Amino acid sequence: ISQTFLGGIHMYYKATLENSPFVETPLPEKRILRALISPELDPTNHDIAQGMTQMTPGCNSDLRAHAEGELFFCLDGKGTVLIADEVIELNRYEAVYVPPNTMHQLRSDRGEHFDVLWTLTPPFGGDKLVCDLAKKAAENK
Repeated sequence: ISQTFLGGIHMYYKATLENSPFVETPLPEKRILRALISPELDPTNHDIAQGMTQMTPGCNSDLRAHAEGELFFCLDGKGTVLIADEVIELNRYEAVYVPPNTMHQLRSDRGEHFDVLWTLTPPFGGDKLVCDLAKKAAENK
């Protein structure tokens, strides 16, 4: 974990692919989930969580809703996001916001990979789940 302290005051937390816990989920929702920024990784952070979902063609995330809004930003590839009963196409460098308590699902259904950055504020526990699953997977190796 990369942290910098200045005069005893926590200044920032830097996430990298190397220090970010991740887990690969099994079929039918096979994808790589990575926690980048989380209170689980930086105890001084109570405001925000950010992570990445990497999906191969034909994979979906689980269908879910939670009390927090969620921002999705497509880093690479393309896919769709089901938001309530509407399907929104998301291409590279495009973003979409899912309001609180709205059912949603990521879908890699455009014939190519779909890499998505997700941001939650405040964190709701999806980041904690990724950290816990990554820890459990590491213990089982």
